[in-house]
Amino acid sequence: MSRYIRAIYAPLVGVRVSNQELLDAIALRLEALEADEAEKKGLFDFVRLLLIGHRTRHTQYAERFLWMDTFTDHAAAFARAIEESINAIAEQIEAAPPGPSFDAVFGVSSEGLLLPGIAERAARRLGSLVARTATQMDFGNGGCTASVRAIQLVNNLGPELRNVLVLVMEPTSTLIDPKSTTRSNWQGICTFGDGAAGVWISDEPGEGALALGKLSSWRGDATELIRWDWGTDYYRFGIAELEQFEGQVRNQVLQAMTELQVEKDPPAAWAIHPAGIMLLLSLAKKLGLDRSTLEPSINHFRSCSNMSSVSILHILKNVIGCARSGQPIRWLSMGAGFHVACGSGVRV
Repeated sequence: MSRYIRAIYAPLVGVRVSNQELLDAIALRLEALEADEAEKKGLFDFVRLLLIGHRTRHTQYAERFLWMDTFTDHAAAFARAIEESINAIAEQIEAAPPGPSFDAVFGVSSEGLLLPGIAERAARRLGSLVARTATQMDFGNGGCTASVRAIQLVNNLGPELRNVLVLVMEPTSTLIDPKSTTRSNWQGICTFGDGAAGVWISDEPGEGALALGKLSSWRGDATELIRWDWGTDYYRFGIAELEQFEGQVRNQVLQAMTELQVEKDPPAAWAIHPAGIMLLLSLAKKLGLDRSTLEPSINHFRSCSNMSSVSILHILKNVIGCARSGQPIRWLSMGAGFHVACGSGVRV
């Protein structure tokens, strides 16, 4: 059976924070950190390199996220971010409600856990837009490819689930360990931003829809390359072999592209997960993409940084909205696992 992306809901949640604003906030936090002065200076110099250039991100706990002090602080920040994200997406759905009610709702996040989960909370917020008999389930710990792998899963479901809502929420700022001098911890907070998005997938086409084509994913052997480590009070961002990180990511992605047979497709519009500008440019060269084709992904990275699995949905919304009827659309995402996921579709 055919399935279609009927709508992508992509609100911007939280407060916009520039590189310079984040650097100033980190400088204040490091002053109060109980650590050797030479170590703190080296860490600040490392952070300053990560924040070179004009880039922003959104933070949902802007006032205190660098000063979280207990497990409860982190968990409460996650819960508040989820509620804010659900409300922001629900407002967009309610502004242009789908005709049929949703008969499945799936929640996606990698930063924390709630019970009731994202799906149940969203169903309660959306009221009659979600059927009482709807399937409701959360998926956790999928990393930056979680959203597109959730779409892949929905595409393989049985015909009885006709209208599915996938809600993706990644409040990455809740993972900062402000008491740690571990560099990967600070690399994470400088790289990521908070984000939320929703996707309505239906078995019926509509104006502006994207007919889903081939969706596939690949898992490499670098399972420890990107991970959550134990922090002082909560989880924190961790990576293996910091010095070789970018090279290992690139090698895994290129291997996956060979295995998945991701090839050049000149007429296609592309959405590529913004893991970093250099990787974007490398993939563009491999795929024969010109600068204009890459522009939606680059612009998103500059304005929102890397919102984990939310980013690809924001980029896809832009790409689908700008595509002409009949134009092919492709996407490629990569992240923890190590997973690479790709997909294709045609603008209706």
